[in-house]
Amino acid sequence: MTSPALVGRSETVHEEETHCDLNQVVSSAERSILQIAGGQVAVQMALSPSTLSVALNEVELTQIVRCLAGEARRLLGSGGRMVVETRGLNDGHVAPLQLSETAAKARARVIVRAELLGSAPPATQTEGPASGELGVSAVEALLERLGGRLEFVPLSENDLAYVAHLPYAAPANSSARMPVALPHGAEVVLLIEDEPQVQAVTARILRAFGYSVLTAHNERSAMAHAEQHGDAIGLVISDLVLPGVSGTDLVRRLQTPCEHARVLYMSGYSPDHIGALAEGVRFLRKPFTAEELVTTVRELLALRAAVH
Repeated sequence: MTSPALVGRSETVHEEETHCDLNQVVSSAERSILQIAGGQVAVQMALSPSTLSVALNEVELTQIVRCLAGEARRLLGSGGRMVVETRGLNDGHVAPLQLSETAAKARARVIVRAELLGSAPPATQTEGPASGELGVSAVEALLERLGGRLEFVPLSENDLAYVAHLPYAAPANSSARMPVALPHGAEVVLLIEDEPQVQAVTARILRAFGYSVLTAHNERSAMAHAEQHGDAIGLVISDLVLPGVSGTDLVRRLQTPCEHARVLYMSGYSPDHIGALAEGVRFLRKPFTAEELVTTVRELLALRAAVH
């Protein structure tokens, strides 16, 4: 699998890659955004429920998000809230943002919204971006070259937004110009993953599509969730390799409290290197895309509903 729009990816991103998953990149940049915001500026993340593949590589998009976060931080000064949103054409208006008509018709966009709270004065610093980071003029030039654009929207006296309008990347084997809406759900999912970043991104995707997600990083925390929630857990998603226990052994121990739960394993290793999986159990090879994850989860939960 070579797509850059992946969960669980660790290898270097190459410059020649020309598309990526918008939600994945923004989620991965959350830690950097928090560092840029500092301790006195709150950060709120809001991801689109749609799968948005955009015509930028991961490095370019990360730099754009970091640049806009830095600009919003300078506007906020010593306090306030920064809202980072991803939105697609089919997602409609995002209240209370009232964008211009041209912005409302944008194909996809990253919104970094700065809300000044209280009486904190705006910052007066004018220093440029950190070494290696893009400045606003460079972001504008990059987006124009790629067929997108950057818009600054003064929503009110205390509410400002930078909106990066991003071109969609059509699938290589399709003439489609719009992303396909993925299925939503409301079931409870137990996610067992010991890598914090992979766990956070995977949980964020599932929650964006309506699922209630219980997270665990080892056997003890997984069993605690299972004992508390029991058969309300519709699906167990587990890494095959966990601290002190294999995923298959742990899932067998979960079968009593979670009798009717379906199982999805994930790993960077092929299951052939770990051992045979039970009949009917599904497997996702890391790295995987948000679309692969959500589609597989919906299929497994639909099978559970049909049986029970």
